Amino acid sequence: MEPSPSLTLVANPILAGPRVRRYGRLAMLLHWIIAALILTQIGLGWYMNEYLPDHSKAQAAIQSLHISLGLTTLIVIALRVALRITHPAPPMPAGLALWERLLAGLSHFLFYLLMLALPLTGWAMVSLRPAAISFWGLDWPRMPYLSFLMAPEQRPLRHTLQQVHTNILIWIILANLALHILGALKHQFDGNPVLWRMLPFGRPKTPQTAANG
Repeated sequence: MEPSPSLTLVANPILAGPRVRRYGRLAMLLHWIIAALILTQIGLGWYMNEYLPDHSKAQAAIQSLHISLGLTTLIVIALRVALRITHPAPPMPAGLALWERLLAGLSHFLFYLLMLALPLTGWAMVSLRPAAISFWGLDWPRMPYLSFLMAPEQRPLRHTLQQVHTNILIWIILANLALHILGALKHQFDGNPVLWRMLPFGRPKTPQTAANG
């Protein structure tokens, strides 16, 4: 006796419908928290460096908030990376071309590198300052093995570190974010929807639902 189609679908997790092919709820939560934190950090960094007077009380207050949020971002990103390692991403829509899959994979990999690099370089910068590092009012340890950068002759390297954190990484992550959003929107309207994979609601159109309108 052959198994019924419904039993076959349940037995095969790849064919079990949209629910099993979207990210888990914890992955979704961490994804949107990280997105909000990174965009907030970029806004705070731009505001305190471009609009507030240097060494002012207002700049110091925003900088303290920026540091605490940056370290919080580092913790949340570490959790997201651990979750991604233990829980692989759901499969992409079958209709995507090979180059689109490769580009999406490269974009995601670059995102993980940038999400780690931004708070790590920020942590390195504040570790080189004489003041203690405050994390929401608590003491945070300095990044180890950076004492050699305190030497006067290492000033150009310290300046490079600052430029990497405040300029280079920011523009790369914004460019990658734009590519990420444009790609998601393209696939959302070309018959290979992907937004639902990272949203707790909505379902992609199957041939049956598409036929029913």
